This record gives sequence, structure tokens and C-alpha cells, in this order.
Amino acid sequence: MTPRPGLRERKKLRTRRLLQQEALRLFLEQGYDTTTVEQICAAADISPSTFFRYFPTKEDVVFPDDRGPCAGEHPGTGDAISGRGPVEPVPDVVRATLFGLLEQGLTEDRDTTLARLKLAARVQPLRARMRQQQESRVTHTAALLAERAGRDRNGYEVRVTAAVLVAVLTETLMFWAEHDGEPDLTALVTRALDHLGGLNL
Repeated sequence: MTPRPGLRERKKLRTRRLLQQEALRLFLEQGYDTTTVEQICAAADISPSTFFRYFPTKEDVVFPDDRGPCAGEHPGTGDAISGRGPVEPVPDVVRATLFGLLEQGLTEDRDTTLARLKLAARVQPLRARMRQQQESRVTHTAALLAERAGRDRNGYEVRVTAAVLVAVLTETLMFWAEHDGEPDLTALVTRALDHLGGLNL
């Protein structure tokens, strides 16, 4: 069982979430470019110096590198892949893992995720930032797939499969956000994987 974070860690997490919530609210209400860090801090009743301890730039408050479906890596991904049965076909592992990542990234804070993705759809620098994160996500996913399948993480087929998974996840989430979160994500991912055919290593 994972130990419960201490009081200090919980306070830090609350502060981080408050800054993200206020930033996303202001970005959606008055626009990303016209919203300043000072305005975010005033809304959260937190000093600018505190803001920059949590987020180096204004972009980072939208797409932090350590959480959410648009993050550089996904906590728990390794368990999702390596914890599955060794005799299960790789395409089934890939499919089930992708669904697991999607569920993990959305069930805890669906509204925040939707707000982030809506901003990315509207604001070019944020969309570019999200695309830049794809390279690290592909590398991370390739390593996990290679571990599960006993393959070289730098092998061509492994890298291609990882890149396809990252693209499927990204495009599915963007389509979902552009349609105001209405399409069923599980159905969308299923459609994408069926369209692509069996993924293998």
C-alpha cells in the first residue's frame, strides 16, 4: 500500500492544483495570451515567486510534465503493461494498456483535462508544446512495450508501434476536446485501433 503523503506534500499538491484551476479558468474566460501570471496568482492568492516554484513558465501550468494524459510520461504505465499475463498476445496488451491509460488520465479530473485540451486546440503555442512532448512519450512507451515483449526498445517495429499508440492517444483526446467531451473515448480508441488493424511488435 502506498503511504499517504505528509502534511507538507498535501499542501504543495493543493497549491499546485489551485494554481492550475485558476489558470485554466482565466485562460478560458479571457484568453491565454491576455492572461498574465500575476492575474493567476491574484486569483489564487499566491505570490508570483510561489507560482514559479511550481511552474517555470505559463505554458507549464497547462501541460505540466508529470501528470495527465498529455504529460511526458504516464504514472502506472509500467504496471499496466508488465503486470499483464505473459501469454497474452501483444496486440491485446497494447489495446488494454491504451484503454487503461485513457481511463487513468481522465477519471480523476475529467474537467481539468478537457479544459487543457480545449486550450491546446485554440492556442497554437500550447498545441506545439503538446506535440513536442510526444517524443519523450514515444521513447517511454517503446521502453515499456519492449520490456513486456522482450524486445529491443530501439527496434524499428517497437518504435513504430509506440509512435502509433502515442498518435492514437493524442488525436483521440484532441478530437474529444474539440467536440466538447461528448464522444465516448473508449469507442473512439476502438475505432482508431480497428481502423489501423492489429498492432504488433
